Amino acid sequence: MSEFNKSIVIMGCKHCGKTTHGKALALQKNLPFFDTDEVMQTMNGMPVRNLYLTRGVSAFMRAEEEACKKIINENSDRQLIISTGGGICDNAPALNILRPAGLFVFLELDIEYSIQRVYSKIKPNPLGGFQNCPAYVMKEDPKSMNDIYAILKKRYEERFETYRNIADTIIRIRNASVEDNFKIISEALR
Repeated sequence: MSEFNKSIVIMGCKHCGKTTHGKALALQKNLPFFDTDEVMQTMNGMPVRNLYLTRGVSAFMRAEEEACKKIINENSDRQLIISTGGGICDNAPALNILRPAGLFVFLELDIEYSIQRVYSKIKPNPLGGFQNCPAYVMKEDPKSMNDIYAILKKRYEERFETYRNIADTIIRIRNASVEDNFKIISEALR
């Protein structure tokens, strides 16, 4: 399969717009769209956050791998747009399933903007703990908003480095409107 006939696998950290831009790209190119998190949710009957929290990291990663297998096996004869979960960069078996089928595209949003998109949604819970905090952050048992920020920063720096190393194409997006960023993505994938 030539580079031009490959599926496009959109990767990046949480809240960088993978699903939004993936759907728009699929519409523009008249291709089927799949979101690995949505497939995982359907296959497991629960939101991916609950899957992670109740069954643990290894079960979550196996579920992600199974979702990737399902997408690829059921669509092996056609080009797709696939949006992945923010942590797929740490799941080698899932990446190995997607690699032969797709061009890995990393949507790179500045680390500070990336962190702020997640951090701004987190609120201290009056009864202790935090609301809207990613499960992987909560696993670190943060005691304060400063702890959460430090955990996010460390994780994002690690993931950015990993994504840069596995990406076939890196597209620098901005803290801008969906339309502006989609224009950047469209032009880069032309």
